[in-house]
Amino acid sequence: MKIENNIDIEPIYLLKMTCPSTGHLHALRVPPKVCSAKEAISWVNWGIDPEEFQVQT
Repeated sequence: MKIENNIDIEPIYLLKMTCPSTGHLHALRVPPKVCSAKEAISWVNWGIDPEEFQVQT
């Protein structure tokens, strides 16, 4: 999500996430150089690609 406003020097980019177990929504600010949701997920998780996540059952 992108917020364009005069709130900050640069546009505000947010990664919106939903917790699969609780359904709670979370939003984290990511750098404006991030171009996709997948890249934002990797940035939030210290560079780990979302395809490499382990699934707990």
